[in-house]
Amino acid sequence: MRILHTADWHLGKIVNDFSMLDDQRHYLMNLIETLKDKEIEAIIMAGDLYDRALPPKEAVALANRTLTRMVKELGVPVFVIAGNHDSNERIEYAADLLADSHLYIEGTMKEVVRKVAFQRTNFYLLPFADHVYVRETLHDDSIKNMEDAVRAQLATIKATMNPDEVNILIAHGYVIQTGNDTSEPSDSERPLSIGTSEYVDVSLFEDFDYVALGHLHKAQKVKNDKVRYSGSILKYSKSETPHQKQATIVTIEKGKLEIEPLRIKPLRDMRTIRSTFSELMNGQSDDYLFFELEDTEYVLDAMNQLRRRYPQAMGLEYVSRRETESVALQHNREDLQQLSYPDLFKDFYEQYRAMELDESGQKIVADIFSALGRKD
Repeated sequence: MRILHTADWHLGKIVNDFSMLDDQRHYLMNLIETLKDKEIEAIIMAGDLYDRALPPKEAVALANRTLTRMVKELGVPVFVIAGNHDSNERIEYAADLLADSHLYIEGTMKEVVRKVAFQRTNFYLLPFADHVYVRETLHDDSIKNMEDAVRAQLATIKATMNPDEVNILIAHGYVIQTGNDTSEPSDSERPLSIGTSEYVDVSLFEDFDYVALGHLHKAQKVKNDKVRYSGSILKYSKSETPHQKQATIVTIEKGKLEIEPLRIKPLRDMRTIRSTFSELMNGQSDDYLFFELEDTEYVLDAMNQLRRRYPQAMGLEYVSRRETESVALQHNREDLQQLSYPDLFKDFYEQYRAMELDESGQKIVADIFSALGRKD
């Protein structure tokens, strides 16, 4: 069976005051056209269909159009679960009715994990739920964190799972390889819980032939190819600008697995550019851009000037000042009482400018404070 694994559409996402809806629409419509030549037999969307629990009406309309086209034009079943950004109950609206059209949407966690059998392949739909909700639903006080919650839910699957069949789990969460975690999160992912209690060890999924994950926005495997994140469909933060976004085509049969990346050209790329202000003003682009200025002095109204040539500019940072401005002046109350104003100013100047205040500068400062007079 050939399956498309996607996740983290985040429909309705706003990045630095820019709506991503046009970019999402462009991607998804082109994805559908591309899939018409790929002989795909099923589509997975592993959570975070929307960016927030109450998505804008335009995002809901795009979801409706996309899922309808996938089912009707591609003629394949589509499996959708809720992620931590989605409203579990709202996303599940009319799910039983939609299942008759082979659109399977699982929003809320149940005592028995939903199983859909299709072409000798079993799909298990495990929507996101925090461990407190899982503990209450399963009436299991031993559940203390997300790993306990997932272990308990998987136990209900494994109790009846046929190991001779192809078994695919669709889930949303933070899966790691304990002791050798190389998973790469990004700034646009919302934490699932406090501290490290959100982590789930990959060893829990050994019995499945493939685990289609959502939540982390970079396409990556966890330990081996059969446990994978497809990543988000688009870049959604500065930390994601190095990513090469893709969906994943999975060709699977019992004992055999092949992974093929599927890349769709976005309407606009999202990039980070490091340069001086004067060099940047010689170029132009319609991409989403984060600027890292190498100038040692602040440029007056730099962002507005840059946006005349880069209308989708998202952020600006002076990299030469990043380190010095992140270090606070280290003085205790006794220092402040004993040091002279010129000495305090000298310390401030050298940290702020990342250079020494020369003798002539020190004399100017001393003369100014002398003229003002020291006030208690």
